Amino acid sequence: MNLDIIQITIILAAVIILFITGWVRMDIVPLFIPFSLFITGLVDANEIFTGFSSSAVITIASLFVITTGLVRSGVVKRVADSLNRLTGKSDLRLMLAGTALPGFIAGFIIVTATVLFFIPTLMRMAFQAGVSRSRLLLPLVTSCLLGANLTLIGASHNLVVNSLLQEQLGYGFALFEFLPLGAILLLTGVLYSVLLGWRFLPAVDPANDRPDDYRPDLIKTYGLDDRLWEVWVLEQSSAVNKTIRELGLGERYGLCVVAVVRSDQQMPAEQTELRIKNGDILLILGNEAIVKELSESEELFFAGHPREQKKLPLSTAEMVEVVVPPRSSYIGKTLTEIHFRENTGLSGIALWRDGTPYRTDIGHIALQEGDGLLLFGDRVKTRSFKPGKNFRWLHAPQREEAPLELRPYGPYAIMILLLVILSAALNWLPIAVASLTGAGCMVLIGLLKPREIYTSIEWQAIIMIGCLYPLGLALQNSGASSLLAETLLVVSNNNPLMVLALVALGSIILTQPMHNVAAAVIMTPVALNAAQALSLNPKTFVIAVIIGSSAAFMMPMGHPMTLLVQKPGRYRAIDYLKYGSGLSLLVFFVIIIIAPLFWPF
Repeated sequence: MNLDIIQITIILAAVIILFITGWVRMDIVPLFIPFSLFITGLVDANEIFTGFSSSAVITIASLFVITTGLVRSGVVKRVADSLNRLTGKSDLRLMLAGTALPGFIAGFIIVTATVLFFIPTLMRMAFQAGVSRSRLLLPLVTSCLLGANLTLIGASHNLVVNSLLQEQLGYGFALFEFLPLGAILLLTGVLYSVLLGWRFLPAVDPANDRPDDYRPDLIKTYGLDDRLWEVWVLEQSSAVNKTIRELGLGERYGLCVVAVVRSDQQMPAEQTELRIKNGDILLILGNEAIVKELSESEELFFAGHPREQKKLPLSTAEMVEVVVPPRSSYIGKTLTEIHFRENTGLSGIALWRDGTPYRTDIGHIALQEGDGLLLFGDRVKTRSFKPGKNFRWLHAPQREEAPLELRPYGPYAIMILLLVILSAALNWLPIAVASLTGAGCMVLIGLLKPREIYTSIEWQAIIMIGCLYPLGLALQNSGASSLLAETLLVVSNNNPLMVLALVALGSIILTQPMHNVAAAVIMTPVALNAAQALSLNPKTFVIAVIIGSSAAFMMPMGHPMTLLVQKPGRYRAIDYLKYGSGLSLLVFFVIIIIAPLFWPF
């Protein structure tokens, strides 16, 4: 064993230990890899940053922009909303749709965006169906990780491995070359989750399944923590098609409906003849016990305090806060006089003046300079509200994922994605050129502003990939990959199927404590050297690395999305291990049994 092999072994061991222990943040560890490789002479100055100029990094950055365009135009939202029509009240259909549909979409847009967009949808549907969200969130992530293997562009490590393959051999994978195996993997993941996997996940009571980080600060500030409640109208509720008068909230219960949120509209709650519909959100003032009594008698869902905007919202409505600035033209006027709700779709539910909150008859109080207003409405309305010169934000909402004004661009966004896929699939353009052009088109048609190109790219992922990339070169340059390949050959007695199994097993094990890109970069040179030593098809062994690195679900650190659902799903480390072990075993068998059928030795 020469000095170079000893040095790369020490560097790899340090990287793995730091990833596993978390002593240094996962996104910080790769920053020191270029320095380590350069100072030891394992990679020269011309090679150290080749990862940042690789076609893989250009493609991944471009796909982030294209994905943002699809999200901003409402394309992903329309697909997510269709889950309600697909599932109805069936738990089985909810689990099937919540895994199969996102998994399929993850094959064409960034996994991270797919998971982030479907999490709130599934959490809300779990509430309404009485299903614990812990039974849905991890299966959602695993289906997306497996579904990302439907195409070459589905996962970042697919592109990184393909780039390494092209550098070594001069050719790589076609865009849809993964499709048959990816479909089998997705089907395997969906069936496992629906038939068996959910049994290994904790069952948190949906009635108490609320985010741990919820803090009703605005509710407390305005003194509404014991009297303002959000209630959802479910499909089976006896309140459906009743008017507010027929519900008898005032006469029978002594309650007051402050606002009714329906889809993208803010309904006038004071109209007693307004008929309640399935999916409406009622904002009610009154005693908590009485509101719960109403919810039970009318089969409504008591959702507790209204939510402030947060990372994973369950409700379609939220609260925001504005202040009346000097020289506002609304000073001296009431919300009713300026037709505030009719013009904005938002309801004023409380007012703050001179250190005192006012919570009744807000619409008829003349506004003064410095007044704080607590507003409630659908997220689409709160996030499209423009305060102008008459109001200033005190507690602004998060940016709307799919603004109404951008939704007409949806067909154009889909067309751009299809043209990118078609031009790459038919070899009209290299995939990096096609995706970069598609990103530019998203800006050209007005879906994104030029500066939004840079905010839509997940730079943490780009920097991690660029810094990890030279590890593969160092493994080749030092001879470590050849040594590892020779070790595999000795252990397997030169049996191709056994070598394939060891490559797959090594990829699956490595991807658990570290990012799957890191696992793929380490194992790809080993797979290529093993194939060369046996004079066999290198794609057979490289595909084992790609698929094995996707199986990052036995530990929460293998992928950012498995870590993201840990808190909302209330998962423990043992839950990942119990759920992920069986699925990882199935993925292993798919690799060694099915992969050689599509890529013969």
